[in-house]
Amino acid sequence: MNVKKWFNDRGPKFIVQRATRIVDRYGFSTQQSTNRIVESMQVMAKYNCAPTFFTPGIVVERYSQFISNLQSEGAEIAVHSYQHIDLGSIETHDAIKQLEKAIQVYEKFGIENHGFRCPYLSCPDELLAALPDGLFDYSSNQAIWIDAPILNNAADQNIIFNTLHRFYSPQPFSKTPSNPTIKPNYLEIPVCIPDDLQIHDGLDFDSDGIAQVWTGMLQQTYQRSALFNLIYHPELSSICQQSFEALLSQARQLQPAVWIARLCDISEWWKEKANFATEVRPESDGFVLDFSCTPRASILARGLGDLESAKNWHGDYLQLTTKTLKLSTKQLPFIGLDSNVPAHTISFLKSQGYIVEIDERASLCGLFIDAEKLASFDNELQIIDYIEGSQAPLIKFGLWPDGAKSALSITGDLDALSLLDYATRLLPL
Repeated sequence: MNVKKWFNDRGPKFIVQRATRIVDRYGFSTQQSTNRIVESMQVMAKYNCAPTFFTPGIVVERYSQFISNLQSEGAEIAVHSYQHIDLGSIETHDAIKQLEKAIQVYEKFGIENHGFRCPYLSCPDELLAALPDGLFDYSSNQAIWIDAPILNNAADQNIIFNTLHRFYSPQPFSKTPSNPTIKPNYLEIPVCIPDDLQIHDGLDFDSDGIAQVWTGMLQQTYQRSALFNLIYHPELSSICQQSFEALLSQARQLQPAVWIARLCDISEWWKEKANFATEVRPESDGFVLDFSCTPRASILARGLGDLESAKNWHGDYLQLTTKTLKLSTKQLPFIGLDSNVPAHTISFLKSQGYIVEIDERASLCGLFIDAEKLASFDNELQIIDYIEGSQAPLIKFGLWPDGAKSALSITGDLDALSLLDYATRLLPL
């Protein structure tokens, strides 16, 4: 580890403030930390919620029995490098070795592995491009900033808030989807910030304040039918317990439901959903639509009048209760696209549940978007807003399983269990 760079990236003020809090929250034994983690999982379990813990391989190696117990209790354990170091500060081949060594440790102790998150969310594009095929199912490294209303009234941010914000380099939720994105060799599941350290240590919010931030973030993701991938640090588990209660209680009350799931479950669902398809069979007076999808799929329709085989879902949308639908119309309730539309835009719209036509049937669609119209949008969310704001009849696949409107995942960066773990970060690789 390059200690000089580590020091320069943080500065003395951040190091002193962060070290003070670490000493206060950890001991030389692991008892204090393990108690916090177990108690937080018990709170989540009341709401049928299990977390994903991103854990360095060296921590798994030292405390394999405890980590194995967490997995047995339902938690997902995901890779957080082997050592908790900035993978963006070392050569790409060395960063790959860190990830591969972590996987070896996981396999040695029988810990399932599906995804990874880099320490400090420091995951350069070169590292992602160099990932061997099949090494991970998913990455959770892209940070999305969700500006909850209470943050606008927060006191001035301190050095901890600003330093972490710089590390995370987030994109704004107003312009960037927080839903998974299919990449060539992995699935990217973005993580939503601010995290608990920013809120508590950076803004001096207590448990109530953290709860208000989190529930505000939930409201925004729910409105967009999006994923709220919450990130916290188990060192603050005791402070966050009341906040978890408030967040999960609200999530369980919303209808249509919020799907509360681990990241490995979300990854599996996104793969499942990618195989959904629709067959169009022309008839003399219209079309017959056959939907090929799994039982967990939701088929949503609007603007088609009263459908016998449907039930109310949300807003103008009905949820079909059949996988075959006859339409007495010459217009298809899909998205027609110009043949010149970029492949990544087509892939994005399909991943968002839209049924897309780009062949000779594109002109038959109730909503047709040509390349010129697409060029007028500044970001992908504007395309979704345009589609959802139109009056055109529409059928699409719901983003989440079993009729859920949005999703919530609680992910913890389980960086350490004792002061010893922090001390050994400064040792050579």
